[in-house]
Amino acid sequence: MTGSQEAFLAANGWAGATAVPLAGDASARVYTRLRLGPARAILMRAPPADCAAFDAFVTNAARLRALGLSAPEVLATAPGSGLMLLEDLGDTGFHRLAADLHEASLAATDVLVHLARHAPGWGLPALTPAEMAEMTRIALPAGAQAEAAFAAMAGVFGTLFSAPLVPALRDVHAENLIWLPDRAGLARVGLLDFQDAVLAPPGYDLVSYIHDARRDVDPEIAGAMTARYVAALGLDPARFAAEAAALSLQRNLRILGVFRRLARVRGKPAYLAHLPRVFGHVEDALAHPALGDLRRALAPLMDRIAP
Repeated sequence: MTGSQEAFLAANGWAGATAVPLAGDASARVYTRLRLGPARAILMRAPPADCAAFDAFVTNAARLRALGLSAPEVLATAPGSGLMLLEDLGDTGFHRLAADLHEASLAATDVLVHLARHAPGWGLPALTPAEMAEMTRIALPAGAQAEAAFAAMAGVFGTLFSAPLVPALRDVHAENLIWLPDRAGLARVGLLDFQDAVLAPPGYDLVSYIHDARRDVDPEIAGAMTARYVAALGLDPARFAAEAAALSLQRNLRILGVFRRLARVRGKPAYLAHLPRVFGHVEDALAHPALGDLRRALAPLMDRIAP
C-alpha cells in the first residue's frame, strides 16, 4: 500500500487495518477489504484520471440509497488520488448462491421495477437508438456491411424502443449483486458497479442479468423474473419479448468486442472463455421474428464475429 493510501486510511480512522486484496473486474479499479477489529470496509482505488466515473459513483450511490436501496455507503473520498472508502456489503454475491438464488433473483427484479417506477431521470445521459447501434461497432469488422448493419440496428431500435426511458445501472449481473438476507424488502439486494448508469429502454438491466455473459442463468429463473417485471410495470408481454431480444442483441454484440479488447489490450485472456456464451446470446436474439431485418443485415458478418 502506498504512502498516500496509508495517509488516507489514517485520516479516516483506519490506520493499522488489515488489508486483503479482492479479485478485480474488467475495469482498472482495485479493491481491498479492510479489517480493523470488528469493523469492515472496502478501499477502492481508481485511476485518478477517471474522475467522471468516480464522481458518478458517489452521486449514484447517494441516489440509490435515498430510494431505500442497498448501494454501499460512501464513507470517505479523496478524488485527487482516486481513493474511496466504502461500506463492505460482504461476500455473498448472487453467483455464490444456491438455495436462495431464486428468491434473490426475484428480489433483484423488484429492485429494477422500483427503479423504473420511482427513480427520477437524475440527469442521466439517455441512450438513443443511434447510440445503442454505434456501441456495437467495437464488435464488427469495418466495412460497408457493418455500416449497413449499424443503420439497420438504429432503425429497428428506434421502432421498438418507444416507451419512456428508465434508469439502468448498465452492469447488472450475478457478481455485481450481493445477497443481504438480514435486511428487509428491496434492501436485501446489494448493488455494485453503477457509475455508468444511464436512461435506457425498460428491461435493459433485466436483460443484462438473465443473459449473463459469464454464467448460464436457469431458464426457470429467467422466465420468472421476466414475468414478474412485465406484470409489475403493465407491459405487453409480446412487445416486451421483442424489445428484450433487441436489447440482448445490442448488449451482447458490444460485449463480444469488449471481451476481445480486454484480452488483446489489457492482457486478460480469461474473458475469451465467455465468448461462446455471448455469441449464443446474439444468435438467440436474432432468432426473434421482430429482428428479421437485423438477422439479414448481420448474416454476412456472423462468421467473422463468431468465437
